[in-house]
Amino acid sequence: MIRVFLVDDHQMVLDGISSILEDVENIKVVGTALNGEHAVRALGVEGVDVLLLDINMPEMDGIEVVRQMEKQHIHVNTLILTMHNNPQFTKQLIELGVEGCILKNSGKKELVYAINEVNEGRRYYGEDVTGTLFDSLEKTKKAVDEVLLTKREVEIIKLIATEFTTNEIAEKLMISSFTVDTHRKNIVNKLGVKNIAGLVKFAFEHQLI
Repeated sequence: MIRVFLVDDHQMVLDGISSILEDVENIKVVGTALNGEHAVRALGVEGVDVLLLDINMPEMDGIEVVRQMEKQHIHVNTLILTMHNNPQFTKQLIELGVEGCILKNSGKKELVYAINEVNEGRRYYGEDVTGTLFDSLEKTKKAVDEVLLTKREVEIIKLIATEFTTNEIAEKLMISSFTVDTHRKNIVNKLGVKNIAGLVKFAFEHQLI
């Protein structure tokens, strides 16, 4: 029996998913939570095999729930349920080691299949989710190729766009501050932007971060 815990800030969603899974022989909903904090507390003491987790919640979103679980050494295979097919979220989930993600408009068959896959420790990302991610990665690759950015320059763009200082970038990449400044000047020239704000805009528009 797969013990499932549901987390969503809408009671109607919790009731709906519980109802959908009620007649599935090998799945049992053992608990629900309307917010991330309650979920983390409950998961620390309850026996759960698969966590069905909403991504967009007030106070503590799904990403932060996953991070808190890792900090507290709570090991539960997680399947994200989301309304928004956002490639940036998907990248974050993969980097965090989240086992799966499907859209909330998925059917019962896919939901049950995803729960079983995640329960076995296998990754399952819905076709719509992976399709959008691949499109995003292709767009990023095309943008990088068009302006002939090097791998190092892409690394520096990402760090600048996430508010790393010159010294922090130098330390992280194990290069000198002078080298970072040189790379930044070259990047600005290649992109044809006037300042760092233009560089950050490029990074967001072309989904480098």
